[in-house]
Amino acid sequence: MKILIMDDESQILKLLENYLTMLNHQVVTASDGQKGLELFLQTPDVFDLIITDFKMPGLDGISVIFRLKDEGYEIPVVFISGHRMKEEKVDTRDLKVAAILDKPFDLKRLNQIVSLVEKAESK
Repeated sequence: MKILIMDDESQILKLLENYLTMLNHQVVTASDGQKGLELFLQTPDVFDLIITDFKMPGLDGISVIFRLKDEGYEIPVVFISGHRMKEEKVDTRDLKVAAILDKPFDLKRLNQIVSLVEKAESK
């Protein structure tokens, strides 16, 4: 799978990049939502999954995903957040949300989610 990861925390980006690469996924990272949006729009058909921080300075993860949806892209997304996203009043029903993980999260759980997305997308 080719995965785009967006997070403003460099340690999280590096950790996820190393972990998912070790599991034989292709990973592209962006340190903010604007960069992530630009990377996606350059080659939208190559990405199978987006993993994004919910809140980031500037363009946040939820805004990126809504923009992509407005442009007609429907891609599975895993939201990660240190802000307890589940408690926020954000309507994600129209999005293809594979999971919402609160930081810190278990990498094995993330791997399970990525595997489920991979199986669903290959059908």
